[in-house]
Order: sequence, then C-alpha cells, then structure tokens
Amino acid sequence: MNTENLHEIIQRYEDGLDWIYGREHDELFKWRAMATWRREWLKPEDAFASFGERFAAAKKDFGWFTDNSRMHPSAGVVKLWEKEPAAIEHLFTDILFAETHGDITTVQEHMDTFLDDYEALRQKYFPGNWSYKQDRHSASVYLAMHAPELNYVFKSSEAAIMARYINFSLHIGTGAHFSLPNYYRLCEVVVAALKQHESLLEKHFSRLDDHCYRDESLHLLAFDLMYCNRTYHLCHGLPMPSRPGPAKRAAVAGRASIENEQKEKERQAKIEAIERELEELESAPDDCEDISLLGVQVTMAQYGTGSVIGQAVNKIDVQFPEVKKTFILSKKYPLRPRFEDDETIVGAFTEYDERMEKINALRAQLKRLGV
Repeated sequence: MNTENLHEIIQRYEDGLDWIYGREHDELFKWRAMATWRREWLKPEDAFASFGERFAAAKKDFGWFTDNSRMHPSAGVVKLWEKEPAAIEHLFTDILFAETHGDITTVQEHMDTFLDDYEALRQKYFPGNWSYKQDRHSASVYLAMHAPELNYVFKSSEAAIMARYINFSLHIGTGAHFSLPNYYRLCEVVVAALKQHESLLEKHFSRLDDHCYRDESLHLLAFDLMYCNRTYHLCHGLPMPSRPGPAKRAAVAGRASIENEQKEKERQAKIEAIERELEELESAPDDCEDISLLGVQVTMAQYGTGSVIGQAVNKIDVQFPEVKKTFILSKKYPLRPRFEDDETIVGAFTEYDERMEKINALRAQLKRLGV
C-alpha cells in the first residue's frame, strides 16, 4: 500500500482547509446535514405526525449530499411515501436501519434489499422518472446519518480513485460484484492515517460550530477527504501504480543513447503533459458513472414503450414489447429511445462520452510514444 500518497493527500487537504471549508466551497455542509438529520430523526415518536414529515425535516440541510441537478433520490422518498407510506417507512426503519450488530456483510444485504424494494415501488408509480432512483451512494448517506460511528458514506468514483492512488489491495467492485466490507476496510485505512495528522484534526474540529455534528469517529471526514481528493485534484502529480513507475521511466530514458538527446527530452515532455491531462480527466467529477437507469421506462416511435434492462454506463439495453435493442446515450446518435427528462439525461451522458473519447485518445498517444 502506498501510504506516502495517502499522507500527502491528507496534507494537501489540510493545506487547503480554509479554501475547502470556506464560503466558496463550504464542504462543512456535510457536518451540518448530519447534525440536522440526527436532531430531527431522533426526536421522540410523537414529535412528527408522520414518517414523511420526519424525513423531510431530517433531510432539510442535505444540500447536494444525495440530490443534485440530475438526481433527486431524497425527493423521490417523499413522493413515494405519499403513494405508499407504510411501505416506505418499512424500507427505512425495518430494513435499511435494521440492527446488524456490526456485521458489514449484513449491512450490505440490507442495503441491497432496500434498493431493490424501493426500485420496485419507483417503477410502479414513477416508471419514467429516473431521477427518483436510489443508489448505493444515497443509501450509504442515510446509513451514515443514522449511525455515523458505524457507517461510511460511499461514492464509487471517489472510492476508486483513492484506492488507486494508495494501491489498496482489496477489490471494492461495482454492481453485483460490489463489496461494502472491502470499502469499509479502505475507509478504516484512511481513518487510521487521519489520526496521525493531529494538526489537521485540531483545525477541523475548531471549524465545527454548534450547527455541525462533531463526528469523533472521523468517518465523515474520511469520506470528505476522498470526495475532495477527486473534486479538487488533491492527488494531482502523485504516482499511480497502474502507470509507469520510476524504474520504467529510467529504462525509457536509457533510449537516449540511441535517439537524439533533444528528441528524447521532447518525447519525455510530451509524455508528462499527456499524463497530466489524462490524470485530470480521469479524476474529474462525473456523476454519470453512478447513475443507474435500470428499470427506467423509455419510449421510441418505432418500437413503442420499453424498459432499460441492462446498462454499462452510457450503453443501455432496452426491452420493448417485441424486441430488445442496444443504444449508446449520446447526442451523436439521434436514433434512440427518449426518457421523461431526455435533455438532461442524454446531455449528461454525452459529456461522459466526449470525456471518454478524450481519455482513449490520450492513452493511444501514450502507447505511440512507447509508454
């Protein structure tokens, strides 16, 4: 494991703390959101007339924690509660928040059951509204709010980048191969490293006012570190195991004895410039990788109304009444099914498609340069 990278990322987080916690970015909203959730959610049973009112009050300060310009899972909870209040309350109180006695495998089982049963309700009442879908990120936020000392907020892209830069050996995975226990182990590694940075912890806790939850477990701080690492490129310039290390660079440099020295210097400069650009593109925030369209209803003049039955980011399989078809979600391909909020969803995946094209082009350039 590359602990040097991990401690460097933590140090960069500390160095930018005023900027990260300041008015422009205000990442402290996460601790305010947790304080509000726990204050409202844990009130006596008779404090609210219904589960819906309690949930709405508890999520008041969520901000961009679960919902964003594309996805509105917490709003979807309220909408579905209006349709089937008992079912939604059961999903939270009896499944997602059920006692697990610290067994993370059981936590994942409860999370998956919650997501599957919730999705069945969404398809029943809002089949075309993909923005109401829950995912592992939103479910993990609810879990972390409910029991912050036991749970961690999860976001796949943030976790993948942190695991990559610190050479974390366990596979976190995605979809059916996702391992919540392995993700929690990654978080435990991050928390252990954070505890060694006393000056950061002193600064962090000094900035938590009476409206913020004082998470002594550091679980929320561990997630924020991973989030800021990706969002603000804290890992910029750090070595990654998947890329050529110093040994290979030295071997490549040895070709200078055959090639013209000046051309070799230019080649190395090109490699470094391309790798910097590639690193920025790969670590750029992009929620598309976390958007699940499975079960979302679509329409197409040629085939009628169908449902998404398979997805690989922007590639979807749609089952229509009489045929199954595969489509790429991009404005480049106008012959495709339409979503309820088509412009938003296709615009998002078009950005993803363009970004991946740039990444693949840069990788091809590196290959041509002998990397």
